[in-house]
Amino acid sequence: MSRSLGVAVASAALLATLLSGCSPSSYTNDESELEPVGEPVVVDPDTEARSFEWNSAEVVPAPVVKELPGGGIAWDDAVNYAGTAQRVCGPLAGGGNSDDDVFLNLGRDYPDSERFQIVIWDVGGLEPIDGRVTLCTSGPITLYEGVAQIELTDPSLIEIYE
Repeated sequence: MSRSLGVAVASAALLATLLSGCSPSSYTNDESELEPVGEPVVVDPDTEARSFEWNSAEVVPAPVVKELPGGGIAWDDAVNYAGTAQRVCGPLAGGGNSDDDVFLNLGRDYPDSERFQIVIWDVGGLEPIDGRVTLCTSGPITLYEGVAQIELTDPSLIEIYE
């Protein structure tokens, strides 16, 4: 076993031991209980032990990064950018039409007011879009009855990612 692999195995075993003493009630998030880690890891006794000095610097959690194809902002953050032009992406949650206009809902479906909506005016209709895709489009974000939306007249401005 290489030295770096041995150190990694020893670190994993130490972490598992430390976490086994934590009670689920000490967590502050709402995630469901953790699954058991599995069988104990056997650590090579010849592995070099390392000591660490505690760093008293404040720990700031890293921001949650949402993977968006080609960049832009997430559908659920678009309401915070009303009045600006942005590229918005999100999972297709549903859609509908009214006369010649098409409405595509990202993240949540109509009538949920927290959805993001792409409105395509005067197109008559669109070919069906598989519901397991991510859509992206760019343009000025406006609010209609509290719902963030981008209005388009050309459906080719919508990018589809599977």
